[in-house]
Amino acid sequence: MSKIQLVRGTHDLIGNDLLLYNHVKKVISEMAEYYDYNEIITPIFENSELLKKPLGEYSDVVLKEMYSFEDRNKSSLTLRPEYTIPMIRAAITNNLLNYLPVKLFGVGSMFRRERPQKGRYRQFNQINFEILGTPESSADAELIILAYEFLKNLKIDNKIYLQLNSLGDLNTISKYKNILSDYYNKYKNDLSNESKTKIVSNPLRILDSKYPEDLKINENVPKIDEYYSKNANKMFDQVQSLISSVGITFSVNNNLVRGLDYYCHTVFEFKTDELGSQNTVIGGGRYDGLVKTIGGPDIPGVGWASGIERIIMMLDKVDKIKPLVQVITIDEQSKQFGLNLVISLRKLNIKVRYDHKINIKKSLKHANEEKIKFAIIVGESEIKNNNYTVKNLFDRTQLILSFEELLNALQS
Repeated sequence: MSKIQLVRGTHDLIGNDLLLYNHVKKVISEMAEYYDYNEIITPIFENSELLKKPLGEYSDVVLKEMYSFEDRNKSSLTLRPEYTIPMIRAAITNNLLNYLPVKLFGVGSMFRRERPQKGRYRQFNQINFEILGTPESSADAELIILAYEFLKNLKIDNKIYLQLNSLGDLNTISKYKNILSDYYNKYKNDLSNESKTKIVSNPLRILDSKYPEDLKINENVPKIDEYYSKNANKMFDQVQSLISSVGITFSVNNNLVRGLDYYCHTVFEFKTDELGSQNTVIGGGRYDGLVKTIGGPDIPGVGWASGIERIIMMLDKVDKIKPLVQVITIDEQSKQFGLNLVISLRKLNIKVRYDHKINIKKSLKHANEEKIKFAIIVGESEIKNNNYTVKNLFDRTQLILSFEELLNALQS
């Protein structure tokens, strides 16, 4: 029989990776609490039509990457490829937008049928933070500061650099797309095949192409900051000023556009040089108009997302807290006495391992391999005298203790 294999592009979270995942989740959950964001959990699939228009009918996500399927009632459903739209949908559905702004965060699995590579999976875990209902540049700045502090708390801020851009307001974006289309049409024969298809449908996406032929053409592309409205220019200046005032360094990258069609004004990415081509650790920006597109009120929004797997790849190993004690029962008659001891110790928050074996040699070998400090042996003598034989596996000493003496020894 052939060996059972993982589905391509997926991975199991076990061992140290799972410890790191839980560490990241704990850090971000604590930050969300004192930054005053409310957690939300949505279903892992949504109606396909909810996602298609706001993500962009011609975006790579919609055309190539969505896992869509037909339900029994012939409705089309899609495993969520990102979290912003499902979170907004949930805010609308559950009447959360009556008092603004609304601040939400979520952690969950996303699904995209991309080509698997280092730092890119077809099922991956993502953190999202969203602020709905305020046009103020201070909301953009707050989210950027939160992202920076998150990376700092994980002690990887020294491996990260921040890039900012502004796409301007919706009129700026519309005008700029036409200018880009005209520019790229002049070089149509020299562009990559993938970029040729985007000249009309999505010329912004050519700006962040990685193909060498496109990079050369992009060297002289018209810059978006030449077409900002007065308000767009003012807002971008305010965002830069606010994050500079708290000591966060950044560079402006006029070709930074993000991968989804709903962005406007501020866009940003925290990048690293440690993960190869998948070098964005946190990315986000402002998406005024998105809530209305989905079916809610015409309110602004801003947010960011971070892939947990990419963060894990940058973290040092976390040592699991080992059990302090291994309880060993040496015959069938001592199992109940031993189990009662295990329960009593765990109620006192003492980490205990009990492997249910009655082979003292194998149990001691296991305890030594796991670097457990104490082995408590329970047999006929211990039951009769109501005491415990305690071996210190580090210094090889042995004591016979009452339950009270045992607790004092372990708690000290």
